[in-house]
Amino acid sequence: MRLKGYFFILFYSLHTQANEQVEIERPRADLFQSKLNNMMQDTASWLDDIEGTTNGGASAKGYLQLGWLPRTADLSEVDAKLKIAFNLPNVNDKLALIIDNYNEDELLLDYESDPFKESKESVNLAAQYIKEFNNNYNIKTRIGVSRKQLYVRTEANLNWRYEKLKFEFLPRIDYFYKDGWGPGLKGALAYYLEGSTISFSASWQKLESEARSRRKVGLFHVFKPDKDQLLVSGAQYNKSNNKENISNETYYFSLRYRNLIYKSWLYLEVEPFVEFNQFQDFRREYGIALSLITYYGT
Repeated sequence: MRLKGYFFILFYSLHTQANEQVEIERPRADLFQSKLNNMMQDTASWLDDIEGTTNGGASAKGYLQLGWLPRTADLSEVDAKLKIAFNLPNVNDKLALIIDNYNEDELLLDYESDPFKESKESVNLAAQYIKEFNNNYNIKTRIGVSRKQLYVRTEANLNWRYEKLKFEFLPRIDYFYKDGWGPGLKGALAYYLEGSTISFSASWQKLESEARSRRKVGLFHVFKPDKDQLLVSGAQYNKSNNKENISNETYYFSLRYRNLIYKSWLYLEVEPFVEFNQFQDFRREYGIALSLITYYGT
């Protein structure tokens, strides 16, 4: 027995040294992505097997985005976004647990980049269930914590495709424990060209805690030179009023370029933009959003 113990210790030592040598030889970027992926997959399996089941199949996917947004009025704005979606088939094959550090309370337009517009200081947690009726219709229900309060959200997604045209319609209703009701509506139209897409979308949203509704309109041209690159040019108009009925109106023009720079999971995104904001008396403001985005999971 003592001899077997020595062999086990020797084997374990050699195995550990071999693994350490492999890790030393691997690029640090690969090690970081591998450890991040393993940590998320292990967490998903633990959550899925919390009742003692061993069927497996749990998975996690998401992204980590590090960004810098130098602009005319502020050269120091930085940002980090994290989103994790845990799929838990043992609990329910259509139930997901979502963790992020930014909120999705505002209806985003199609292809809107939303560069660092919301506070990312708090972490949000939500459980999401999707009921699919067919390829053109589903209902998403979410309950969780956002904006430091409990909320419930139900959103329907209806879409149709006719030759080169695609229509999408998303009615939504939110209820926040402190801020009250928040109905919203979004419509989108996409026209597919040879190798590119023209997208027009608009949204309306009214939070009970705000004096007036939020309105957005955007027009974008999307071009994909190859499977690893994406070029989005567009213009959008946003207007909202806070609790004190102070208006904030913005005109935003940008050109966003995304490129895969390492293997299949690390992207660089560059977005120069021009903005005319009411708080800046509509003075022309230049800026550029720079982001590194790493994806993980299956």
